[in-house]
Amino acid sequence: MNRKRALCIFAAAAAIAAAGLNAENNMLTLSEYVFESPKVSDSLDGFKIVHLSDLHGKRFGRGNSRLVGLVNAQRPDIILITGDLVDGRHPDPQAAYELVSQLTLIADVYYVTGNHEENLPTLTYNHLLSELSARGVHLLDGRAERFEVGSSEVNIIGMFDKKDFYASQVSELLRPNGFNILLNHRPQFAPDYAAAGIDLSFCGHAHGGQFRIPFVGGLIAPDQLFFPTYSEGIHRFGDRATVISRGLGNSLIPVRINNPPEVVSVTLRKEFR
Repeated sequence: MNRKRALCIFAAAAAIAAAGLNAENNMLTLSEYVFESPKVSDSLDGFKIVHLSDLHGKRFGRGNSRLVGLVNAQRPDIILITGDLVDGRHPDPQAAYELVSQLTLIADVYYVTGNHEENLPTLTYNHLLSELSARGVHLLDGRAERFEVGSSEVNIIGMFDKKDFYASQVSELLRPNGFNILLNHRPQFAPDYAAAGIDLSFCGHAHGGQFRIPFVGGLIAPDQLFFPTYSEGIHRFGDRATVISRGLGNSLIPVRINNPPEVVSVTLRKEFR
């Protein structure tokens, strides 16, 4: 094989690989989980939660139409967003605004910040939160919001992003007789959330380990480094659990491998004993 032909073959292979990566990084997948618990009452049985995280300013179709369509198809009772709607390196919030303006027409949207929001300049940060609130998003900054579903109380606690987690931060916000949900960007504290009394917590941040290796899992994640334990999926701790989104967009590492963007759906089910 002559050199020119070899270069042509290499170039074609590289183009095919690049096209495949581009397709994978722009497709949307749906991960569906069922969470059974003795805390799920008859009135909460079948309650559906959609979880999004780490958009990083990405668009899936004009105005994020593909993403909105997939969320809407799940017919969620509530929508949870666990941070990094914008990317700190390119903090253009328009994609986030387009998205939440449509999501709030589907269901109530609850949101906590990620590290990228928390690293924004103060004026940019305040403007972002103000605009999200104006579009109907529930901002949960160290507080809880409660609502009733039939005879059951759902208590949603949110912690804007910090590098540490202390059980005392949520202890005063827990409702012993309610179903307690926590939104917190960072998944490495998953066992601590359960130990603190949270029935079901939601996180992002790990981007699924960025590159997923078959039969091994994610390769690298912030705060957990190589082969992170908590990078995606549902992790159970007795009757409690943490759900971790692989996220939607990219940040410092611009591509995902074997790790397409993800929308998460969780259905609550009564546990029969």
